[in-house]
Amino acid sequence: MTRQPNFNGPLAAAMGDFITYKRMQGYTYRTQTDSLKLFDRFLTRRDCPDGVLQGDVFRRYQASIAELSPGTQEGYLSVVRVFSQYLQGLHPETAVMPANIEPCHPRRVRFYRIDPEQIRELMDATPVLRMQHPIAPQTVRFLIGLLYSTGLRISEALKLNLGDVDLPCGTLYVRRGKFAKDRLVSMTPSATEALGDWLDLRSRHAPTALSAPLLPGGKDGRLTYAQSHIAFRTLCCRCGLHGDPPPRLHDLRHNFACRCIARWREAGENVQALLPVLANAMGHVSISSTQFYVHLDAAELQPASNKFNNYFNKNKE
Repeated sequence: MTRQPNFNGPLAAAMGDFITYKRMQGYTYRTQTDSLKLFDRFLTRRDCPDGVLQGDVFRRYQASIAELSPGTQEGYLSVVRVFSQYLQGLHPETAVMPANIEPCHPRRVRFYRIDPEQIRELMDATPVLRMQHPIAPQTVRFLIGLLYSTGLRISEALKLNLGDVDLPCGTLYVRRGKFAKDRLVSMTPSATEALGDWLDLRSRHAPTALSAPLLPGGKDGRLTYAQSHIAFRTLCCRCGLHGDPPPRLHDLRHNFACRCIARWREAGENVQALLPVLANAMGHVSISSTQFYVHLDAAELQPASNKFNNYFNKNKE
């Protein structure tokens, strides 16, 4: 159970109620709570008459964190802005932080394209892994294929139990994913077949109770994020997948989304109309989160377009 945070400033009670409200909506709000604690400490040196925020307090707060990076400032200030909106619902006379106070900075889209052939190389290289239990390298092998073919978050995959698998229907039941959302994830026939092979293999090395982890990392334990992260980095180095920044397990999820959009585009489908399907499969709360992959797919098309234009213009001369 998540502990209730301690606030000490003049708006401590309102901040505590705000965190409770956000967690009731399904948000964990851990990082945001830490951000709000910084604002709470700032307010301890100021007066908030009648429990409201005055308009000048936001500029003063922004100035107090001006030495931080623009991205960090944006994170801190965005939480304060949401809190001020909540507070205004209780006290209409309170000020809301203006949107233009947040510093503008270029966002770097982190994405590493991984082709199906490279996925096979990564999976085939898992025997080189030196892990404590003999089943663990095979678990990592299946994990890579699972993330690439379903778009699951790594945290969701690691929490799966055998009772969450419906092999005849080819579905996985994700319990309390991001924002505490439950959902069913459909698998392709090939992924379902691979899942069946995996269940047969793991049954010889790990417990088979419904509460047992789908992805065991040892005789009795679940594969951990640290194990999977280190193993994936090792495999990427082994297979020559490098980058700045280097590929991550989360890039498998990104690649799943981009491949879905690319297949729809190549089939002449209406990508925008199908985005809600992808959003549901990936557990997105807002369709805007899914639209990110449309832009990512378009960015991936640009180098190919430039190569074609260069080739066409060269032969035209």
